[in-house]
Amino acid sequence: MSDRVLIPLPGVGTLSLTREAYEAALLPIAAPAPTAAVQSQESLVSAKTLSASLSLPVSCVYEYAKAGRIPSVRVGRHVRFNHSQVLAALKSPGVVTVGHG
Repeated sequence: MSDRVLIPLPGVGTLSLTREAYEAALLPIAAPAPTAAVQSQESLVSAKTLSASLSLPVSCVYEYAKAGRIPSVRVGRHVRFNHSQVLAALKSPGVVTVGHG
C-alpha cells in the first residue's frame, strides 16, 4: 500500500492523495509562453498616435479600421491599433478584413 496524505477540508471532509500526487500538486506551475495575442497588445496605440505617425487625419484612421483596411482591437469602448501590424497591412496589396466591429 502506498503512502497517503490526508488533507482536512473544513465543512467538506478529508481529501486523500497518494504521496506522489501530493508532491506533484506542490510543484510550481510553469507560466505559459506569451501568445501572439498578448504580444500584439504590448504595442497598442490610439488612433490619435497612429494618425500622427502616418500623417493622416484621425477620422481616416477610424474609417480605415471600420472598412477593414487596417487591423484594430476594441479595448472596452476604445479602439486601439498595433502600429507594426497597421504598417504591414498598408504595405500589403491585399485588404485586411479585421475591423473593430
